[in-house]
Amino acid sequence: MIVNYDFKYRARGKWFFKPNEKCVRRGNRMLEYFKRRVVFPDYMYHFKKGGHVAALHAHLNNSLFFKIDIQNFYYSIARMRVTRALREWRYPGAGTFSKWSCVLNPLPGPKHALPIGFVQSPLLASLVLMKSDVADAIKRAQANGVCISVYLDDFIGSHDDEAVLTAAYEDIRKTCVAAGFIPNPAKLVAPQTAITAFNCDLENGKTVVTAERVAKYLARPDRTALSDVGFDQYRHLVKAQNTVL
Repeated sequence: MIVNYDFKYRARGKWFFKPNEKCVRRGNRMLEYFKRRVVFPDYMYHFKKGGHVAALHAHLNNSLFFKIDIQNFYYSIARMRVTRALREWRYPGAGTFSKWSCVLNPLPGPKHALPIGFVQSPLLASLVLMKSDVADAIKRAQANGVCISVYLDDFIGSHDDEAVLTAAYEDIRKTCVAAGFIPNPAKLVAPQTAITAFNCDLENGKTVVTAERVAKYLARPDRTALSDVGFDQYRHLVKAQNTVL
């Protein structure tokens, strides 16, 4: 029997798993293997310098935006899909390593799924997404000039033509559902002139940290001079490419 975590806990409405030492070693081995073998799509910003800030800045030149947030992203990915993805890239012992990478699902869905907390979860979820029909829907959108950025379970799309962007939004949304990546209905945003993503407001030529996020930080009792400097630097980074000041 494979035991791959020390404990699990629930926080902020999500389940987290603390991997044990053996699982961490195997996870790091996967990361090293794929670092040398896989070129991730240009729209996957969780593997690019700048992360979610760069994912926002990619859309600054456009005037209309949509957002799709996948509900329970990791826990919707069945162990069988992880095994298939590992086999696609000829990973040795794919079946065994998928067992080391999945847990008994604490949520409704597949019996065994990727957890939040394992070092290899972002990698494996991305490999599964790349081999799904969702990747084809994203390619169709890009072929029509739509800018797409993906940061784990958050998809943002932008364009200047409402009809083109709406068609891409509906295609990606419906394909996500068909592929088993169910969008969170509370966070779906059809094309409009401004959206909020990653606690930042995005519109044509402008990105700023939301007033709510700033207020939440300022209300923290554990603020320090050093953390204030770090938060100010982050706010400046978000605004760095603004053309509207």
